[in-house]
Amino acid sequence: MEHVPDAKLFAIAFAALACCIVWLCAAAWRHRRNLRAIAVRIHVAGTRGKSTTTRLIAAGLRAGGLRVVAKTTGTEPRLIRPDGSEAAWPRRGPPSVREQTRFFAEAMRVQADAAVVECMAIRPEMVFASEHHLIRATTAVITNARADHLEEIGEHPDAAADAVRWAVPVNGRLFVADEAATPALRSSAQMRGTDIIVVDTAGLGALAADRALALAVCAAHGVPAAIAGEAMDCAASDPGGFFARDLAIGGKAVRFANAFACNDVASLALLWGAVDGSGSPVVLLNARRDRPLRTRRFLEFLAAREPAPIVFVAGDPLALLLARRAGFKRQAVRRLRSRTAAAALAELAASASAGAVIWGVGNYRGIGARLIAQLQAPTLPSPASGGG
Repeated sequence: MEHVPDAKLFAIAFAALACCIVWLCAAAWRHRRNLRAIAVRIHVAGTRGKSTTTRLIAAGLRAGGLRVVAKTTGTEPRLIRPDGSEAAWPRRGPPSVREQTRFFAEAMRVQADAAVVECMAIRPEMVFASEHHLIRATTAVITNARADHLEEIGEHPDAAADAVRWAVPVNGRLFVADEAATPALRSSAQMRGTDIIVVDTAGLGALAADRALALAVCAAHGVPAAIAGEAMDCAASDPGGFFARDLAIGGKAVRFANAFACNDVASLALLWGAVDGSGSPVVLLNARRDRPLRTRRFLEFLAAREPAPIVFVAGDPLALLLARRAGFKRQAVRRLRSRTAAAALAELAASASAGAVIWGVGNYRGIGARLIAQLQAPTLPSPASGGG
């Protein structure tokens, strides 16, 4: 094999490195140009309610005459176009904050006046990079800061608040629910020259709190509450948004509460008392294998409820062991055997008393998504049609 001189190898490597640098500089220049073309950039961060708040803000601003494009990335990634129509957001590989550059390229392509985007990042350094390099918001919104994603940010009580404060923009405006307006967040806003507007959401339900934040943001952008509120009433809900539906399964009346997208115990606690039922609840815990700390906290919360619920486990089988450690008796925790939505509903309802609430919690993917699709259909098929 012919020997390649070291000088030639160095020249090839140097040329390749130079090409990479030029390409990265050009990509950065294009992205900064796209950002400058969008006068209103709204970054929605927090633990719960980001997707809903993003949708409500986009609807309100659109009603005020702005040409708005939005992206949600919670339950299912969705692009919301200036006319209010939606499309699935395409991904090449796993989710990455880098896709925000594609979003702003799309916003510029459709000549949007405003872009509303849900924060994708979890770890503090990624929240910082997302805001200060990829979005550079003119307005930021923080819905809340509740304990979740413990595997990434740790179990310290202030971990979520410490992570989300990196979404504070420079020389912008920050709208924050009063529960998240911590001294550290206020200090971050002051250091970055950002005006902070605390929205009173105390005592409000989840949707009402999201709406209050969205109305405040729209009002600050010149859209009166009467106009924005009417548009919000007609806004499409997120695919994983909470709902409760009364069902008759096998002649038995029950209620199904969809909280699959509610991934933290504090948010579930707010919903738990708002859904009426009789007898012991039945809970389908769709446990993620990569979220054992979340699973543990859910089970500890459920073990403390009165009357004690019956828990069915789907997903990570480790949840069965964690349930015993949380204090559940063996007969109160079962493995969900059904694979289809219709069969799963029948299996859950068989263990519920008439008038009881069947809860879906833990994770939207897999059986959660299939159940939600089934429950949102006009009619429910018989269990025999789906197998088990």
